[in-house]
Amino acid sequence: MEIPKAPVKKIIKNVGAERVSADAVDALDEYLEDYVEEVSKKAIEYAKYAKRKTVKAEDIALAIDNTKTSESPDENKPNIVDVIKNVFESVSEGKGIDEIIKSFKKMEK
Repeated sequence: MEIPKAPVKKIIKNVGAERVSADAVDALDEYLEDYVEEVSKKAIEYAKYAKRKTVKAEDIALAIDNTKTSESPDENKPNIVDVIKNVFESVSEGKGIDEIIKSFKKMEK
């Protein structure tokens, strides 16, 4: 699965970045793909549990809520909202791609 990079770059620019490097787009794109895949798998489980073949918006909503709340404090795994917020704050503070990537690595630990 691959999310097109142009919309990812557009999101970053729409919140205030003047310029966005390809590395920044790639890093956020990779994280978004992983998150979307995780949410999709959970949504499919909810649809199956409801004895449906069709995934509905309510399944996605449940999966997103579950993804946000299912992370134990021991994992310290950030949710997508935290990641996007940190990227946008970093960009607005004028931080470079190296600093942003370092912050991703800190969030993973």
